[in-house]
Amino acid sequence: MVQIVLEAVCILLGAKTDWSTAKQILSDSNFLKRLMEYDKENIPETVLKKIKKYVDDPKFVPEVVEKVSKACKSMCLWVRAIDLFARVFKEVEPKRQRLQGAEEELASVMATLKEKQDRLAAVEAQIGELQSLYDHSVAEKQSLEDKIAVTSARLARASKLTSALGDEGERWAVNVETLDGELGTVVGNMFIGAASVSYLGAFTSQFRDELLQHWIEMCQLLAVPIGSNFSLQAVLADPYQIRQWNACGLPRDDVSTLNAILSCRSRRWPLMIDPQDQANQWIRRMEAMDGLKVAKMSDGQLLRVLETCIRLGLPMLIEAVGETLEAALEPVLLRQTYLSGGRLLIKLGDSEVDYEKSFRMYMTTKLGNPHYLPEVCIKVTLVNFTVTQSGLEDQLLGDVVRLEEPKIEETRNKLIVQINADKAQLRSIEDKILYMLFTSEGNILDNEQLIVTLNESKITSRDISIRLTEAESTEVKISAAREKYRPVALRGSIVYFVIAQLADVDAMYQYSLKYFNQIFNSHIESTRKNPDLEEHLANLIENTTTAAYTDVARGLFEKDKLIFSFVLCIDIMRQRGSVTDAQWNFLLRGAPHLVEGLGEQPSPVKWYSDGDWKGILSLELAFPDQFTHFAKALTGGQIAVVIGNETITVNPEAAAGSSHWDARLTSMEKLLAVRMARQEQLALAVTEFVRQNLGSVFIERPAIDLPTLYPNIDRYTPLIFVLSQGTDPMGEFMGFTRDREMEDRVAAISLGQGQGPVAEKAISDAIRTGDWVFLQNCHLSASWMPCLEAIIKDLPESTTPVHESFRLFLSSMPAKAFPVEILQNSVKVTNEPPRGLRNSLRQAFAAITPEFFDDNVLEISWRRMVFGLCFFHAVIQERKKYGPLGWNIGYEFTTNDRDFALDNLRLFCKDGVIPWEALQYITGEITYGGRVTDNWDQRCLTTILTDFFSPAAMDPDHKYSPSGIYYAPSEGGHQEYKQYVDNLPVSDSPEIFGMHVNADVVSKVQETYRLLTTILSMQPWLATSGGGEGSGDQFVYDLAETMEGRIPVKIDMEVAHKKLFELDDRGRMNSLTTVLVQEVDRYNRLLRVIHSTLADLKRAIRGLVVMSEELDRVYRAFVNNQVPAFWGKVGYLSVKSLGSWVTDLIMRVDAFADWSRYGPPPSFWFSGFFFPQGFLTGILQNFARKHSLPIDQLRFQYEVQKVWRDQADIMKWRQEMSSRDSAAAKDDPEPGPFHRPTSGKTFISWVDDELSVPEEGLLIHGLFIDAGRWDMDNMTLTDPLLGELKATLPVLHVLPAFEHVPNPTDYSCPTYRTPVRAGVLSTTGHSTNFVVDIQLPCDQPEEHWITQGTALLTLLQD
Repeated sequence: MVQIVLEAVCILLGAKTDWSTAKQILSDSNFLKRLMEYDKENIPETVLKKIKKYVDDPKFVPEVVEKVSKACKSMCLWVRAIDLFARVFKEVEPKRQRLQGAEEELASVMATLKEKQDRLAAVEAQIGELQSLYDHSVAEKQSLEDKIAVTSARLARASKLTSALGDEGERWAVNVETLDGELGTVVGNMFIGAASVSYLGAFTSQFRDELLQHWIEMCQLLAVPIGSNFSLQAVLADPYQIRQWNACGLPRDDVSTLNAILSCRSRRWPLMIDPQDQANQWIRRMEAMDGLKVAKMSDGQLLRVLETCIRLGLPMLIEAVGETLEAALEPVLLRQTYLSGGRLLIKLGDSEVDYEKSFRMYMTTKLGNPHYLPEVCIKVTLVNFTVTQSGLEDQLLGDVVRLEEPKIEETRNKLIVQINADKAQLRSIEDKILYMLFTSEGNILDNEQLIVTLNESKITSRDISIRLTEAESTEVKISAAREKYRPVALRGSIVYFVIAQLADVDAMYQYSLKYFNQIFNSHIESTRKNPDLEEHLANLIENTTTAAYTDVARGLFEKDKLIFSFVLCIDIMRQRGSVTDAQWNFLLRGAPHLVEGLGEQPSPVKWYSDGDWKGILSLELAFPDQFTHFAKALTGGQIAVVIGNETITVNPEAAAGSSHWDARLTSMEKLLAVRMARQEQLALAVTEFVRQNLGSVFIERPAIDLPTLYPNIDRYTPLIFVLSQGTDPMGEFMGFTRDREMEDRVAAISLGQGQGPVAEKAISDAIRTGDWVFLQNCHLSASWMPCLEAIIKDLPESTTPVHESFRLFLSSMPAKAFPVEILQNSVKVTNEPPRGLRNSLRQAFAAITPEFFDDNVLEISWRRMVFGLCFFHAVIQERKKYGPLGWNIGYEFTTNDRDFALDNLRLFCKDGVIPWEALQYITGEITYGGRVTDNWDQRCLTTILTDFFSPAAMDPDHKYSPSGIYYAPSEGGHQEYKQYVDNLPVSDSPEIFGMHVNADVVSKVQETYRLLTTILSMQPWLATSGGGEGSGDQFVYDLAETMEGRIPVKIDMEVAHKKLFELDDRGRMNSLTTVLVQEVDRYNRLLRVIHSTLADLKRAIRGLVVMSEELDRVYRAFVNNQVPAFWGKVGYLSVKSLGSWVTDLIMRVDAFADWSRYGPPPSFWFSGFFFPQGFLTGILQNFARKHSLPIDQLRFQYEVQKVWRDQADIMKWRQEMSSRDSAAAKDDPEPGPFHRPTSGKTFISWVDDELSVPEEGLLIHGLFIDAGRWDMDNMTLTDPLLGELKATLPVLHVLPAFEHVPNPTDYSCPTYRTPVRAGVLSTTGHSTNFVVDIQLPCDQPEEHWITQGTALLTLLQD
């Protein structure tokens, strides 16, 4: 060990590592000195590497070495220390070198700093000198200013009078100059002002502006002097008075200000259209100090109150005015005063009353769009006080700031009061100065009092002016601070106006502005503050919008909730600029003017009809920047767009492929694409559009349970259950009363004849005791509703204290007689039956007890019958969603029907025997059939019943649907059946209803149609329509001119072919000629009405005649691409849009004109008849005459031909033939199978080479198959192809036969005029829409077609 230590020492000292060398080193007298002075900072790397093996040796440690030699221990410690130092030094030395460099750099910088500091000291010394010079200059300046002030003060004291009058003189000079300028334009200003007061009141703000601008332009054109910046506010009111009105609650927008001017400046008493109660509240506050008296037009004491007001000169407000006025008010309205014995009198009723000139009268109506006769309008000044969006925005802004920044709003209100008071005092001072100057006598300098007063007035006036300037400056700052909250107010205004439009959808959807304000303000208060203003505003907007939606949506029926949320979403996006008016118009109305301009555009692909294809092309034309080559892309490959959480392929029939359209289009543009290319998916697209742009909460059903609703009502606010057929909230209500321990304190009254007084007494008692009152079926007591309205309205002002616990609950079906006042200020909730088979069955099994279901002598047969009845009830209830395919008339089967059917089942089966015939008859013909009024619906109901409730349904293997998903479980009891119901599919397949898969598409198309038409009914028409250019007036005028040019004036029977009127050998005219004459008469009457209406409408648009109410409805219909209702009454049944209807009418007129001129066609266009039944009767009559048979024993037999015919092709041929005739090209062969007959042939208007005219009967074409198609190979009726909603029936041979008995295997197919199928029930038991039943051979049993809803139609919908 000693040797090892010495070897390590030798290596470090650079000596040999043998023993002899080690001894020499040890014996060296300088050994210790060498160790102590060892150059440890410069040890070679090779030495360190050699020494490393010793240091790493685990035995080379002091403890081990010490056991051998203590001297070696020290050397061991030295070796290790040297090694450690060398290793550390390798790390530290570079750092030491860098430290040295940094210190050198620091020294350099410090030297530079010292230099800069020296220079700074020199600059500061120079600044000190300049400061001294500046202080000297300021002192000298101040000295001069003091001298100026002293001099000015001396001059002011020497010329008080001159100074006092000087400023007034300046003001008067300015006023004189202003008045001189106004004097030159006073004629035009006063003329426009008088015209405005006389005529503008009833109009909307937009039309007022247009009318004013037109008047001003006419004045300028006729050189009538008028102000360059004409303002009615400046001409007819002053700022001080307007501020006073604002302080009394008048909204601050320009429209409300103009309304106030018209109300106060007119010489006739104002009648204010005030649905939101704004004018009412303003009048009440403004006239409160003068002793205002308020009465309703229906009050019995009206004339007595009016007499008191006239006699004492008090203001009077008559509210709740209807569309007529009391005759006794006429002398007051016309101000028929007269002098008698020096007294000013007026005749009121039978008495003469002293007329005090300070009397004022105001009238308000809550009707939103009243129709006043001219004799009313000339007696009053109609003022349209309907709230405007900008006015409501300002009001809501005040509410938001008051709740969020109460100090700002309080300061603002104080400023308004202060400014009004100061301006009033300033005006008083100015008047006082003028009066004293005017009344002063002698030398004015001798009037010391005048000089003192002038000086005092001057000081006060200056102070007020300064205060006004500061106040107005502060008001500007406050307004700027308030503006931060305007986005919240703007959103509130948008939401309210959408809510207000819901009243056009259903009369029960009424909400007052006051009610909306309560919701809006309460959620502003409840929103938690956020230090980040932007985030806080976003929270406020989200919370108020969500709260308003939730509160309103629970009072809407399920079918209208999406409409509300969609319109709300669109209006918000239109305000942001994300959706344009042109896009919105196109979505709702399309672009009929563009479609018409496209002419013939056959669809290049089979999955789009020609009409659909033209619609797609019109989308390209309306929005070329966004949809260029869209139509071409639809035929090239699939186009999928993502909206919300859904990916919608707008052309699934196309070949698969990728496209750029999803990234290219905005969400609104995607909606337009779906609307035109795949309209059955529009409802889904709208739902996802709302989810994407507004949030998921706006497509979800809000909670409507009573515990959630109860906190929103109080003793003055009732809860209204809006009912639908088949619902009764009484069970849920009584359960809630038990939870609240109020079960014994509820008075439930079902209203009806004579129940009004009973209900009144119940409410009177409950007000005192704090009980609850539930008035059911309010719609059955329409005559008592005004009394209920008065009771509820008087509750807050009742002389009898209303108990805190009192609550009022009402239930009613939608009814126009329900008081608007109650609807607008109550909490509403809809009550609807469950949707879907699973939910309906769940409801049924919740009502059926296990004892009723399980304990019966029939055991499993009983359970299958009960389950079958419940399933049958659910199926017939859910068929409604398929519209006419489900039922011709939408019946409301109720849970009571199901309960009665189950009770009858128990009664008839109590002995253990199942009388199927009796049960099926009672259930199908009485219990359920009693509600069915259409014979074809009754056939369908009976057929459906046999699938669920018959001996065959008792078979354990019997399935309700081909897929086997739906069936009655073979085993188990009540609980097992409930489990089966819970596992049923959420969405119902058409197969369970016996329908084709296309029925789902039809249902969605109908949903789309209802969605668009409902939104259209609640939307005001915009300045442009369907993406077109120009004003609405210009659009309608051009459309009217186009239709005038296209629609024939009449069918001229003067040029009718003589052979049509030839008599037979018994002197009888051909029955079909009679049919022709009757049809032509009907069409000529329609054509006269159309051309008369178009001419009147054009004159009305030009202002040559009055735009009557009827013409206004026609105008609206044109803008909305709808057939005017007036034309529909005179015309034939149709569900087409205006453009398609006009094309169809032209085709009909052409067909009958050709028949009258050239004779009957080889095949009659059945769809073209006004009254097709008359045509069929004519066929029977001709056959009966020919064969001398009794007509009442004739029946039709039908044979489908192997030829299709389209009337559009025939009309096109005729048009081409006319152009050929005019071009003198008669010798050329006519194209196609059609041509005119040669002379000597059968009397016929044209010949069809592919059709031969039968000897007996007639050929007809133009029928369409709904929920089916014709198989030309097998000549049978068969199921439609996937996506084929309507198919064309080939030409049909209609042949009368004596006592004909149809083939029992044929399907007796009903024929309807329109796809709606429903009509007015006639005495035959059929709908007026029904034409005839046609027997068709088919490839399925008749029950298949009955449940599928297969029918023939004469007319299609767009």
